[in-house]
Amino acid sequence: MTTITFDGAAGYLVRAKTQRAGVVLLPTIFGVNPFVRDWASTLAEHGITALVWDIYPGEDLPGDYNAAIKAAGRLRDAPALAAMTKCVDFLAGELHVTTVGTMGFCLGGRYVFMLAAQDRRLAACAAIYPSIHAPNQPSQDEDAVARAAAIACPVQLVYPGRDHITSNETFHRLQQNLQRRDAPTAVQYYPTAGHGFLHNDAPENQAAARQARPLISAFLAGCLG
Repeated sequence: MTTITFDGAAGYLVRAKTQRAGVVLLPTIFGVNPFVRDWASTLAEHGITALVWDIYPGEDLPGDYNAAIKAAGRLRDAPALAAMTKCVDFLAGELHVTTVGTMGFCLGGRYVFMLAAQDRRLAACAAIYPSIHAPNQPSQDEDAVARAAAIACPVQLVYPGRDHITSNETFHRLQQNLQRRDAPTAVQYYPTAGHGFLHNDAPENQAAARQARPLISAFLAGCLG
């Protein structure tokens, strides 16, 4: 486990014993916090090297939700996409990882659609409760729902029915775009769970979290080999 910088980007790297497969993990608005670090370690235990993109390089992590919202509001889609692409470059180039995928939560769940649509090197894309506002936030230029239709690799979409950020209407449009593709789409729908249910242990989220965790890991392991 180590924090690294490369070609103007930064990340948190957890290496698997073998480095055949790798994942670029895109975090929530809270950045490289214990939640995504734990996920990186879990992926490594499953034989997948994980590189968590540091969305706030050189900065302290937001201390609370309001600070996280403010920090995330400074991000712009084009520079963010360039940094994420450098993460793929690092895994495929510097570490010689054979197959690379991406996964993201909340903010990162939105970003995975743009990254996977652009980068045909990716062999898997997992979007866990993606934060897709309608209309976009002021800092957002890309239409994540539209971009999803251009993804060539298998996609896993994990969506809670009580998501207060991504509406049910947006979810259905996203699902339709994904299922029009030739590549496989796996949808996990948890009707009574809320946004962020994997890192919010409210009673209504606990069953969904127990069920989702192994399915996410299995999807990535199956796609990446």
